[in-house]
Amino acid sequence: MLSLLRTSSNLKTVGYQFRHVTMDSSISQLKHLFAGAVDAVKPGAMFERYLGDESVLRQLQNADKNYHLVGFGKAVLGMAVQMERILGDRLTSGCISIPVGTLERFRGEQDFQLSRASKIQVLECAANNLPDEAAVQAARKIQSVTASMTARDVLCVLVSGGGSALLPLPKSPINLTEKLTIIKQLASAGASIDELNVVRIQLSDVKGGKLASSASKSNKVLSFIISDIIGDPLELIASGPTVQSDFSNEDALNILKKYNLVDKLPKSVEKVLTRREPDQRVDVQGEIHLIGTNKLAIESVTSKATESDLLAIPMSTSVQGNVAELSQAYFELASAIVKFRQQTLTESEFIEQISENFKTLNFDHSKIPSFIEALVKNPDRDILLVSGGEPTVIVKGTGLGGRNQELALRFSVQCFQQELLKGVLLLSAGTDGIDGPTDAAGAIGGTEVVERFQMLDCEQPVEEFISNNDSYSFYRQVDKGRFHVVTGHTGTNVMDIQMLLIPKIIL
Repeated sequence: MLSLLRTSSNLKTVGYQFRHVTMDSSISQLKHLFAGAVDAVKPGAMFERYLGDESVLRQLQNADKNYHLVGFGKAVLGMAVQMERILGDRLTSGCISIPVGTLERFRGEQDFQLSRASKIQVLECAANNLPDEAAVQAARKIQSVTASMTARDVLCVLVSGGGSALLPLPKSPINLTEKLTIIKQLASAGASIDELNVVRIQLSDVKGGKLASSASKSNKVLSFIISDIIGDPLELIASGPTVQSDFSNEDALNILKKYNLVDKLPKSVEKVLTRREPDQRVDVQGEIHLIGTNKLAIESVTSKATESDLLAIPMSTSVQGNVAELSQAYFELASAIVKFRQQTLTESEFIEQISENFKTLNFDHSKIPSFIEALVKNPDRDILLVSGGEPTVIVKGTGLGGRNQELALRFSVQCFQQELLKGVLLLSAGTDGIDGPTDAAGAIGGTEVVERFQMLDCEQPVEEFISNNDSYSFYRQVDKGRFHVVTGHTGTNVMDIQMLLIPKIIL
């Protein structure tokens, strides 16, 4: 009897070691796929792909015109480097507003190095993605460049995610602190990026097409945009400084009412949002070029995963909503897939169970038949569901974290409660490398995350980390950050990526 117990114990140990090794391999694979996706949407790769269109390139090669460049956003340094190389001596002047620490972060990386004699002034500001006085001065400088354009000048405007914080110029009499307070309150209440940017537009002297309007005497305005918003609405990316806005003060007030913030407005904000609006139509011979989107990142993951013999299925580029609901939907979807593969669910039961998950995750419901067909035809392949978008999180606690880390942590707790999902992993991370005010891009969730946490000498339960919005502190403790996704500032931004890995054998 004793030998049998020893054999059983040995088998458990071997089983755990095997699962640990397999888990390590899966974690490395997910992180590798994420890194490849980020590389695919870096400015150099996107400009090279987009400027294969000769008609676009010709507009940057007019020897009779002077070219000027302005830009703002997390991806703008790399974009400016590419534009400087394309324009050469035709570039007359430039000014870009980029996050603090960007130059140091990319020191020595060729695709992020302006020429030594560069005519582009680089202004670093908005630490922790929060507008500051340095960003206001950068906005004034950029506005002065655009206002100085003449009929011989072509203005090139580089725009990417993070641009809203890097180009703040509040309408008088609003000051920066007042505007920032309103935006923070909206974000903490769970407002979407679309809603945040509508309010930003109505409180700004440069957003919502007003920057392009100041360049009305130029020969042409060419905007090159990398999207960080679901659906790629040009008027909302970085709050659309070169795109005509059809939003009104009433739209902004309705958003503030939705989150019960109207009664908390400073007098200056109330004054701006209730006064008669002047005509803000943009009268510029301009063109908009969307050079990069989340779809490119999803395609990169799907392609590389397929090469590794994963059943990689692109699901959506429009995942949005509260992380509490999204984590539950991912958990339920994974559970249903495992049961369907184990033949404990009929096809009709499977469809019924996943239909609501598809709706919550903004997956295309019409693709359920082809989704099922792929599962049935590939019973012996690991599954990787690839999605993109931008979830939100309601901040009630005082901890440190971000939407991606909290999504992964919530998923981990849900998986831990069901033995069925051991081996299933969910990576959620931001392509900009920044999740909330932390140095992590995101995290990986799964049963083993909680198992490893329980091995620590920590009296605080996992649920407290969630209720306190302290996902970063949680992940930093577990296995020395093994489940954290840390890239540093990536120099690009096309929203977030989620990868749900379901192995063919659940260990």
